[in-house]
Amino acid sequence: MSDPRTAPDATLYRLSLYHCYLGELIRVGAPERITSRQLAEELNIKEETVRRDISFVGDIGRPGAGYDPIVLYSEFTKFLGLSEEYPIIKVGTTKMLEALQVVFPAERYGIKPVAYYSELPEDSGTEVGGVEVKHLTDIPRLDAGLGVSVALVACSPGWVQITLDLLSGAGVNGVLLLTPIIRVRRPEGMNVTQLRMPCDLKSLACRCRVPVGTVGTM
Repeated sequence: MSDPRTAPDATLYRLSLYHCYLGELIRVGAPERITSRQLAEELNIKEETVRRDISFVGDIGRPGAGYDPIVLYSEFTKFLGLSEEYPIIKVGTTKMLEALQVVFPAERYGIKPVAYYSELPEDSGTEVGGVEVKHLTDIPRLDAGLGVSVALVACSPGWVQITLDLLSGAGVNGVLLLTPIIRVRRPEGMNVTQLRMPCDLKSLACRCRVPVGTVGTM
């Protein structure tokens, strides 16, 4: 198996995509074999790109014979440094945490939320999915034994920088940021992936703009 640190970021992202797709496939009943061509067609990626990405993981399967989906999923899991219940923490109000649980039921994707934090004092002591919600000022007391290195942050914009600094101090070095804030100061050594939904919506609106004079015409 290759060292994941030598793989380009784009390859790591696509491997995560393959991993998610195979996980869904296994849940609904995977076929005995799946080929790189099938993966390419299902995910709209060039077949040679899929084969090259898989080569980073190691020598899996035989050319032309396809792959055992369960074995391939397992190899991707190990390469990506995941586990069957990869521990993460989430930061947001109780309402936000409950909403995220609905749209992103983490357990379906091999992820296990082990701690929740909210910016609202009144949320402290409530539970989401059996996990107690604590105030985000409790982040420095995160149990190192939980082995958490990644957090999903969906707090209000005014709390983002404080949250990132607290997470960094608690040893969390990866954050998926869902908060619509444009500029943040990334703590040293922390990887931050941000979804800027307002910007994405604006660019989408531009791409979908109806040319002047076409509205109402047949």
